[in-house]
Amino acid sequence: EAEHLGSILAALGKRYDLVTVAEGAARIRSGRGRSCVALSMDDGYRDNLLRLVPLLERHGARATVFLEAGAVAERRLPWLHALGWLEAQHGAAHLSNRLAELLPEHRAALETCTDGNRLKRILKYDADPSERDRALDELLDEACADRRAIVDALYLSVDEARALAAAGPVELGGHTVAHPVLARLDEDAQRIEIAGGRDALAGVVGDMASATFAYPYGRPWDWDAASKRAVESAGYASAVTTIAGVNTASTDPYALRRWPIHAGSRLHVLGTEASGAFEWLRRLGVELVQS
Repeated sequence: EAEHLGSILAALGKRYDLVTVAEGAARIRSGRGRSCVALSMDDGYRDNLLRLVPLLERHGARATVFLEAGAVAERRLPWLHALGWLEAQHGAAHLSNRLAELLPEHRAALETCTDGNRLKRILKYDADPSERDRALDELLDEACADRRAIVDALYLSVDEARALAAAGPVELGGHTVAHPVLARLDEDAQRIEIAGGRDALAGVVGDMASATFAYPYGRPWDWDAASKRAVESAGYASAVTTIAGVNTASTDPYALRRWPIHAGSRLHVLGTEASGAFEWLRRLGVELVQS
């Protein structure tokens, strides 16, 4: 995957400046400078330091890493990784049946669930977050799971986060405390997640002046107008979604678009998006990426 990303950076770097999200947003506001591409990574995994930084240095690129404060600063195991660890131990079908016992209001959906992706969607959008977390905690206790060891294996340590902050090619941004679906929270709870995440990270890596923010999950139904207000009031200069597209002077700085990159991403498709060629299709109501 690193080799694939490297080939993408090498190709895009021939035509665009490879910048951080904050730098790209500033160029959009000023209307000056060469066209640019901003690479960003969510959550704050250890490979952002161990593999991403050397890759950026080789290609003369910069990037933004959005840190999940609960995991990085407080060493709290996020529910998605609790779910992933339990699924690896028991399998999706068995885990769904156990969760059906603990979440009886979703028994019908869970008892017929044999697919990990469907299970994740039920817990993400249908189950009450506090009840979901209680159920997962009970199963982790039953399995004698070492929560801290799971976090340490995946996420940057405090020292590693500081090393990443000091790395020349990287800027850090915020990504809430516990990575919730913000649109499912009331406005006060959203403020706690967003501002609290920034405060927790500031305690680790120092002041994050003019930092940017990434909405967890980032699709149109995952955040709302209250999310944008909370991000702005927390002092973030801009925010990114996971809605595909290019950003221009008319783009809301608190709803910046991002194109998802994965192992199967094709360079010619990324280049077409970066050039803005897909925008006319979107104006006709045709979306090739978002689902």
